Amino acid sequence: MKHHFRNRIVSNSIVIIFVLGLVTLYTTFSTMELVKSVQILFSKNVLLKTIDEDLKKTQQHLTEYLQAKNSESLKEYIKTSSRLLEFQNQLNRDIREDRLLLLERDLLLLIENYLTYSEQAVQAKRGRDVTTYVAAYEEAKRSENSITFILEKLNGLYLERALQSFSKYEQNMGLIVSLNLLLIFISFILSTTFTLRYSHIITEPLEKLSGAVEAISRGAYDIEIDTYTGDDEIGTLNQAFRNMQRSILEAFAELRNKAELERQLFEQQMQVLDYQHKLKDAELLALQSQINPHFLYNTLSAGWQLALSQEDEITAEFLEKLADFIRYALKPTNRMVLVSEEVDCAQKYIWLLKLRFKDRYLFDIQVDEAALARESPAMILQPLIENAIAHGLHDVEQGGTVFIRVWTEQHLLQYEVRDTGKGMDQTTIEKALAAAQAEGVLSYDHIGLHNVIRRLHLYTGGKENITIESAPEKGTRIVISIPQETLP
Repeated sequence: MKHHFRNRIVSNSIVIIFVLGLVTLYTTFSTMELVKSVQILFSKNVLLKTIDEDLKKTQQHLTEYLQAKNSESLKEYIKTSSRLLEFQNQLNRDIREDRLLLLERDLLLLIENYLTYSEQAVQAKRGRDVTTYVAAYEEAKRSENSITFILEKLNGLYLERALQSFSKYEQNMGLIVSLNLLLIFISFILSTTFTLRYSHIITEPLEKLSGAVEAISRGAYDIEIDTYTGDDEIGTLNQAFRNMQRSILEAFAELRNKAELERQLFEQQMQVLDYQHKLKDAELLALQSQINPHFLYNTLSAGWQLALSQEDEITAEFLEKLADFIRYALKPTNRMVLVSEEVDCAQKYIWLLKLRFKDRYLFDIQVDEAALARESPAMILQPLIENAIAHGLHDVEQGGTVFIRVWTEQHLLQYEVRDTGKGMDQTTIEKALAAAQAEGVLSYDHIGLHNVIRRLHLYTGGKENITIESAPEKGTRIVISIPQETLP
């Protein structure tokens, strides 16, 4: 993509910024020089003033101590003289050509002399050597006067140097102002010329493109726009717009061709959906009709009464449990029951299996008492047991075991059915778990398990958790977790 406009804009902006930068740099350096002079004057003035104040205090406390030998005056003398000693580090020690620095060096030496004589006076006073401390005191007094003189001279020289810097800045002020005005005027001319030039070059073709966009937004997709011949960003934008316009026209033509096909496809889809709904209805009817009809229950009840009348208790018990089981199973499966009813149905079913298969299969049932009062969708446990017998243990001649466990865990109702049969491969497990999302008729294999999974999915809105652990020749373990708050 070309960037001619951007390059030109950037280059012109750099020229303007450079011109303004020259003004700013010159003004900044001149101002910094003046500020530096003022800062030096201020800092030196503060230092010299502090030295002068501490010198006077030191001399005052020295005089008071020598006159009255007052311990408090001695303490104050030591404190102020220590500060004077610290100020020596801020003064020049070297011999230089600068007059100010030479005076600072003289000041430093005088302070050292003053402190030496004052200390001699204090020591002589302590030793009661009157002649020595009087002579030392006089020398210290002369040093103080010399220091005061040097301080006044330094203050004057620093002020004079600052005034020289300000005078120099003031002399250049007219030049600075004139140069600033000139450069600002040049920048204004360049900016105005640049703005007028590029506003015309850029906005005219953009206005044409904007008009074409508005026309397309009103539905005039075949509007003609002038071809832009420039090899820059505007030309690229113009070509991109023309390509977009051509693509839109081609897309509309294709959409018109597809419209009829989509209408026909929609009609076919509606027919397929109607067919699928009918298949689902037929599937539900088929699932309900897998168990014998009501007349079988009535017949079994009559057989039970006949067995009792003939005192055949085993047959009577068999018919009673079979009748109760069929009555429970014949009721609509889309109902809620107590877990205790589910367990009772499963126990009756197991009793019937034991009567049929004798000791071929073993059953281990563990039920948490707290779970019996919970609610559950009907016909969950028995189809899982039937699936374990029909598919897991079907080929086992002796010793097959089915483990059944029902318990609660916080807000979850848990069912577990595990067998020691031939197990399932991963493909079969995936098909079983996919039953919840299946749209067609359920396959005959594992229809009880598929039915349970689909009904649980409908009951809980897909919030159930079903785990199937299995491997060929290693048995199958199915765990169902039902959140209680999801049940109707």
